[in-house]
Amino acid sequence: MRRARLAAAVCGRDGASAAGSRRAADRSAGDGRSAAGGGGRTMPIIVEGLRIAGTDGRPVLDDVSCRIGEGELTLVVGRNGSGKSTFLDALAGLAAYEGAIVADGRPVRSGWGSVPNLDAIGRIGQVFQSPEKQLFAGTVRGEFRYSLRYLKLPRSEAERRTAEAMDRAGLPRPLLDGSPFRLSGGQKRRLALATTLSTEPEWLLLDEPTAGLDPAASAELIEALLARKRSARGGVVVATHDLDALLPAADRILMLAGGKLVASASADELAAAPGLWERAGLSRPTSVRLAEAMRGAGLPVPAAFMTAGQAAALLARGMRAGACGPAPGAAAEAAADPAQATRAGPAGTSEGRETPGPASAAADAGAAASSAAGWAEALDPRAKWLFYVCVSLGIIAQRDWTGFWIGAAVTAAVLMAAGVRWRSTVPVLRPYLAFAAVSTLVSGIGFGAGAGEYRLGPIGFSPGPASVTLLELLKVACVMVGGVALSAATTPFAMKSGLERALSPLRRLRFPVDAVSLTGSLLLRFIPVLRREAARFNRIARSRGKRVRRSGAIRLRDLPAMAVPLLLSLLAIASDLAAAIEARGYGRAGGRRTSGVALRMRRRDWAVAAGGVLLLAALLAFRARG
Repeated sequence: MRRARLAAAVCGRDGASAAGSRRAADRSAGDGRSAAGGGGRTMPIIVEGLRIAGTDGRPVLDDVSCRIGEGELTLVVGRNGSGKSTFLDALAGLAAYEGAIVADGRPVRSGWGSVPNLDAIGRIGQVFQSPEKQLFAGTVRGEFRYSLRYLKLPRSEAERRTAEAMDRAGLPRPLLDGSPFRLSGGQKRRLALATTLSTEPEWLLLDEPTAGLDPAASAELIEALLARKRSARGGVVVATHDLDALLPAADRILMLAGGKLVASASADELAAAPGLWERAGLSRPTSVRLAEAMRGAGLPVPAAFMTAGQAAALLARGMRAGACGPAPGAAAEAAADPAQATRAGPAGTSEGRETPGPASAAADAGAAASSAAGWAEALDPRAKWLFYVCVSLGIIAQRDWTGFWIGAAVTAAVLMAAGVRWRSTVPVLRPYLAFAAVSTLVSGIGFGAGAGEYRLGPIGFSPGPASVTLLELLKVACVMVGGVALSAATTPFAMKSGLERALSPLRRLRFPVDAVSLTGSLLLRFIPVLRREAARFNRIARSRGKRVRRSGAIRLRDLPAMAVPLLLSLLAIASDLAAAIEARGYGRAGGRRTSGVALRMRRRDWAVAAGGVLLLAALLAFRARG
């Protein structure tokens, strides 16, 4: 019964033809979306020359072109950081891009990929990893209202979809007026999935849908995805690392490596060419290696991905028939434990044909970028702290624009030496520079007679005070950029160790060195965590509300859909961190802590520290000139 409920929930329909006809009529009448093509069929998703750059300017996706067919379950696979989630965001219209994405004959974004097209993205439903964390409304009914709001359905139609989605998810209707946070973990996940499916999307995008599920629940979900693929228009696209569970259900597999599409092959083509896994920088899944070992043992293994049950049945038949023999050396190697993943090779495929690929080139580019900043990372954190403090004090001490520009030049040189790209500072500086602009404008405004050199009626503007305010705020901006370089070149653990060693003499004065160093380390660690979680829930809120702006910002009315899950997530992270800190003994008084890392200042560390002191002296001397 539970399996049937889950399958019905993901299918988004009861399976009866009458229900399907009614949904098609409601789709046309209720939300204004007409069926594309004859016979109610959906056109494929066409991706041509897709390019997306990260905040640091490096390509996240580079020249990706593929076709995602209707009625297919397409897997997107690759290593961590290969661009899988970004690819799903691009398909859903959440990310600006270069190139073209056409879904059901409609561009997902127009204006060179910068302006979202609601008519296209309204046909796409996206389910993020751990979808139960996206809940925010005061009632379960409020969750459905938010997801359905962009369709502008009549109240009766919205209530019908809500009730049917609750029934298909196996959730009692009386829960509609209760809080979603009182539900169990499984009920929350089914509710989150039901809110997405209540919009009746033609294309369903899922990011790691089996994460956190036991094998039985994963099997139920896969069965549900197959049922939806057969019964609904459009198709299903899944980004996953759970290859053994999902490969037997896949029709097509897209392999990403280093932001490039290195393979686009049908399941049969990929099963017949297992070498493509290594060429894409991936280790072969267990099921692939098992199939190779069984072939080596003389078993008639089909050229297709097998489930564990199918492999066990085939092996049992072979043993009964006496067909199993000793595996040759190659098969034995294929069956060995593959904990070591092979690095990407210079190959790729297009529609199952092997062609030169970009995986190794992307790896080489990343290695070159890492080596450029390697010297800064290897420095003793105490030397980097001292250098940063000295340069910051020298910049803050400047009194005129000439001194500021000298300090800015020093900051730019430090940023380049640390191997940090300017674009990586934009997310930190953008809100501060906006604040600086407003503050500068306000500081120069005056009222009344004689207020300001430039006047507009009773309002005057004085460039002098505005210039002073701007100078002071820009000096702080230089210090912030230096902090970005410091955090990029130093791990939180190294920062904490450096602070502890630098402040250790103060222990004699009963100064709480451990507490201060831990607090500083946690502050530096939580800044990127906060940014990452904020970006995550921003994407979820924009995906659910289908209010995608060109800038990526959310509307004020959508703020609760982002702020509530963000706050709950940060509280959960803080709770886990507090438990981990207490388990490591930070709450006990009187004990002396030891460290497994011994810091030792080397010649180059002393040179960097001395360079910081000399820069401070030079900047102070320039400030004291006439």
